[in-house]
Amino acid sequence: MKILKLTTLFFLLGAIIYSPLVDAKNLPDILELGRESRSLLVQVNTQDAEAYYNRGGTRLGSGDVKGAIEDFNQALRINPNYADVYSKRGNARLLSGDMKGAIEDYNQALRINPNDAEAYYNRGGTRLASRDVKGAIEDFNQALRINPNYGEVYSIRGAARFASGNVKGAIEDFNQALRINPNDANAYHNRGTARFDSGDVKGATEDFNQALRINPNDAKAYSSRGTARLGSGDVKEAIEDSNQALRINPNDAKAYSIRGAARLVSGDVKEGIEDFNQALRINPNDAEAYYIRGSARLGSKDVKGAIEDSNQALRINPNFAEAYYIRGAARLGSKDVKGAIADLQKASELFQQQGKIAKSQYTLNLINKIDNR
Repeated sequence: MKILKLTTLFFLLGAIIYSPLVDAKNLPDILELGRESRSLLVQVNTQDAEAYYNRGGTRLGSGDVKGAIEDFNQALRINPNYADVYSKRGNARLLSGDMKGAIEDYNQALRINPNDAEAYYNRGGTRLASRDVKGAIEDFNQALRINPNYGEVYSIRGAARFASGNVKGAIEDFNQALRINPNDANAYHNRGTARFDSGDVKGATEDFNQALRINPNDAKAYSSRGTARLGSGDVKEAIEDSNQALRINPNDAKAYSIRGAARLVSGDVKEGIEDFNQALRINPNDAEAYYIRGSARLGSKDVKGAIEDSNQALRINPNFAEAYYIRGAARLGSKDVKGAIADLQKASELFQQQGKIAKSQYTLNLINKIDNR
């Protein structure tokens, strides 16, 4: 009966709007009828949880996160066991930055419907964003038990595995994601990143090429390919990729860093440092950018600037062994021998802990040379 009433009402409204008989004389009556009709619509829907759910979804899609949450709240007052609403409100809360509230909503959705693969996927993504990598992987595993062909889950589980240090498992997940969807540019990009990390520079470059064939406007893929090309010694091509990334996105801090590193390698120290300046204006929390700029400053005999950059890198990442090494070298250049040895000893300890045995030994040898002066 409700559907029939609504259909009749919409038909009447349509007839009024499009009727050639409408003129200025009867327009006030028509407007009044429209107001009455809208009032009737509200009355019909006030107890309809699905109507609030649908309107919340529309609001969420248009960017009205606050309005969406209000609609989802109302839907849950009417029907407290509406699992899909909890899941959608979780998405809205996540967009508003409320990760704790989002996880609570996904928990509730899964209590009501423990076979909701999408809710596991969303909760896993939220856990990953909040750095609960182990919990995220467990959620992705569960989603794949329910739906073994959920390509997006393989892709994001690959990212979680990569974050946990399981590079091989990450690559396997990206492979599976690409079997399901061979046009997934993000999966190619992520697999390329994992391959580069494992030392497969050629395979990484091929993946970035494929990502760019699918999406030629992906600034991140250009930046990543620039990184791979720089790693294989193709300095000119690395600069070209960075330039292309910056044409697409002038605020791509990574592209400035890659171009800066390539320029330093090519001997263009001034322009290289300027690129790192720009990268750090965009992202002032990039410890590696401070470290590389500090290294360049040390190389150009700006000892004070090198120490300042190393200090900043170590504020961001207190376990950055390379930054201790550069600061130690800079302190040595400023004749602060005691401070230099302390930094180099710390660098050697961290290199040892991080499995960088050759670097640790090299640093110890440098300390011995200083002591034997």
